[in-house]
Amino acid sequence: MRKTPARRTGLALAIALAVALTGLTTTTAEALAPGLDPADRLGAITFDVTAGNISWTGGPQRLTTEAGCPEGYRGSSRAFFIWSDGTWTTTAASQSPALVAVTAAAGTGLDGAAIDRRNPSPTAAAGRLASRWNGAGFVGDNFDGRVGVTTYLITCDPGSAPDGVSFPPFTAGVGDSKYFSTDVRINEWNDSTNVGTWEVVPDVPVEKEDTTTTLTPTAGNDGSVTLTAAVDKTAATGDVTFTNIGTGATVGTDALEGGRASVNVAGLEADTQYTFRAQYAGDTLHNASTSNDAIVTTVGEPIPPQQTEVTVTIPASAQGLRFTVTPGGVELEDAELEGEEFVATGTLREVKVTDNRSDRKQWTLNGRTSDFDGPGDAAINGSALGWEPELLGTDNAGTVGADVAPGANGGLSSDKPLAQAPAGVTLSDTRVQAGVTLRAPANTPAGDYAATLTLTLI
Repeated sequence: MRKTPARRTGLALAIALAVALTGLTTTTAEALAPGLDPADRLGAITFDVTAGNISWTGGPQRLTTEAGCPEGYRGSSRAFFIWSDGTWTTTAASQSPALVAVTAAAGTGLDGAAIDRRNPSPTAAAGRLASRWNGAGFVGDNFDGRVGVTTYLITCDPGSAPDGVSFPPFTAGVGDSKYFSTDVRINEWNDSTNVGTWEVVPDVPVEKEDTTTTLTPTAGNDGSVTLTAAVDKTAATGDVTFTNIGTGATVGTDALEGGRASVNVAGLEADTQYTFRAQYAGDTLHNASTSNDAIVTTVGEPIPPQQTEVTVTIPASAQGLRFTVTPGGVELEDAELEGEEFVATGTLREVKVTDNRSDRKQWTLNGRTSDFDGPGDAAINGSALGWEPELLGTDNAGTVGADVAPGANGGLSSDKPLAQAPAGVTLSDTRVQAGVTLRAPANTPAGDYAATLTLTLI
């Protein structure tokens, strides 16, 4: 059997699946002859067996099919009898063109229209396609006195442009060809007179196997998703059609190979949910089936916040113990996306603590930030801000507080020490600054954000 080439057509994704499917049962003719692949059968042949045409000397005066030869199988057309023991009988003793179609004339099936072979012929061209089995190149010696059930078939041979001369040899059998067939019974045959009787054997129902089709989506790294349909009967053939349920549009078709078919769907929009479904068309031995719905949700593209800024409010200090801040407060650089977060950095400029008290007691300089207010209702939690304090110069009375990691232990959303000094120090001044880091979620809306950083000396 020649497999039709697969037709492929052709999303960061979140995927959910649900499975539910059933099969349908139909019937078709079953060729009794061995060596025929039911998957290659195109349909039945209808014979004209009106009164006077039942005699073997005439055979059928007309035979027709419901369809013609499919694309890719219009190279030529031949006729055979195949017996249940696997032997072949040609319908022309010397491979006469009387029952061989090598041109795409009307009635041949090679033009894509239904086959219609007649005797007498309505046209000279169709005369080469006479259906009568005796007197048109087909002689009784080919039967060797046989009676019983045999399969009569007409091939659609591979190719697309009949050359009017050549065709596969009859000895090659059906091979890679598609075919129409109907079983007939030869009731009697007289080799001397070439007379006999025959009748059509009714189609034998074939119990098709139900199939289950499962659809699985796989995310690509390029904004696409690959849809893979798996049919549980690996011997099944035929096409699978993939559909976008939301729009009703077909997104691709692929031929089954080893029970699987797939298409790639590109150009999916961000922050959108899609529902896809696969439909297996079935074949002569397997029922059609519909897959589960595959739900694909694409992720929205994050936009970094711009020009995040921190301002500082300094409360009045106690007499003898005070601090000053370098004008300008804190301004963070534009945020940049790092993995799953936007990161912005800046510097809290020099803060100087002066203790001129005669009895120097312990002191602590704390800092905390409010939430960042952004555009509309957008906000960034104050816990997203952290710092790394450091002393400036030498001869400092105090020490710096511990580093505060943004997003850890509440960040700077609560009081954290920037600097401190124990009681009884001999020096009066402490100079400190801090590197400031903001880590905001990747889905933070774009815009300007501002918060208040409050320093408290106690």
